[in-house]
Amino acid sequence: MDYTPECPVTLEYVPPFAPIGFGFRLSGCSQVYSSGQKKGKDIGPGHAGFNCFKDLVDLTETVDMERVVHISILMDLKRFYAFSEGETKGLPSQLENLPNRAFCHKGQITPAMRATIFHIFNCPYQGWAKTFFLESKALELIAHKIEQIEYVDNQKPGTGHLPAPDLNRIREAAHLLAGDLETSPDLNQLARSVGMCRSKLHRCFRIVYGVTPFEYLRNRRLETAMDFLMDGQMNVTQAAYAVGYSSPSYFTKAFKKYFGCLPSENFY
Repeated sequence: MDYTPECPVTLEYVPPFAPIGFGFRLSGCSQVYSSGQKKGKDIGPGHAGFNCFKDLVDLTETVDMERVVHISILMDLKRFYAFSEGETKGLPSQLENLPNRAFCHKGQITPAMRATIFHIFNCPYQGWAKTFFLESKALELIAHKIEQIEYVDNQKPGTGHLPAPDLNRIREAAHLLAGDLETSPDLNQLARSVGMCRSKLHRCFRIVYGVTPFEYLRNRRLETAMDFLMDGQMNVTQAAYAVGYSSPSYFTKAFKKYFGCLPSENFY
């Protein structure tokens, strides 16, 4: 989906509904309501969701006056389980008993997902080749989301191994890194700010986030730059400077390595 409403609008989706849904929102915000919900579900840029709808009878979505770019992949349970040849042992435990319950998983679009989405919006083929290509990329997106469900819910970095005060300091360190991407503190400054020595900060940060502070900062910078470029309000050089890169060429190299595409390419 790629559209820009001329005024706030409410979309009404007509049953029957596919029970399985994967959604990836690149831009635009909306609220989705279903039967019995007192409050709508917010969907914004960067959202990567999975839903299993049980006994859903109506679905509406309110959208503001901004461009909405969204990929939805819908299927029935039989087809979903057919990919595992009827065996659910290889799936995350949360997905093993979907026919008997409703299930929702929220997450953020990862770099791997963004690279796949880029390929979908820039399919180089026509005819049957295009059909096969897009279906393979849809399955690739599903695989990325299933991997995210398994990682986030079953394989979280070992936050439980850290005392609560240390865990709070690490979270504060991450907040400081992401709070000012253009002039983020170096590791020594960061350690002093949260009351840790440099080596302990480095070790504990990796336990909590699975990456070093430098890698965390780099990832946030590149993902933020991607958002700037997708909004269309900055060119490559402006986006590079805005997230703290002094060299556009170095930014381009890091961007290509992280996302698998050049920042100058069209994203959709």
